[in-house]
Amino acid sequence: MFMNLKVLKLITVITFLLTFGIQENGVPNFILLIIFFGTFLNDLFNNSSSIFWQGLMVIPTVGLLILFLRSKNYKILTSCFVILLFILFYITGVFHYCDRIHEGFIIPATMFLISSIYAIILTRKGES
Repeated sequence: MFMNLKVLKLITVITFLLTFGIQENGVPNFILLIIFFGTFLNDLFNNSSSIFWQGLMVIPTVGLLILFLRSKNYKILTSCFVILLFILFYITGVFHYCDRIHEGFIIPATMFLISSIYAIILTRKGES
């Protein structure tokens, strides 16, 4: 079954953003990224004694998602996929709470893996 490459990339980005965290209060990634960035900006502009520096990672993450959507080079897609995979594991809490993995994480994460690998393969075939 052939799937349009743009649709496949869009599915990849949506499943990345809709993957639930497995922390104590697991929320989808797009909400978590908004919370991270909002907390970072709040700490930065309100003269807080400590700044939530993890919120700064939202900017490269959004940039990588946009780059993944717009790229037509399989090497760039592969590097974006690998970096986004590490970011996915970090912000969902897989490194610390691997015993709490549930369907809200497994199904979207699997769809993210499959759709991004398929997009990379289609891009590679298109360049050959």
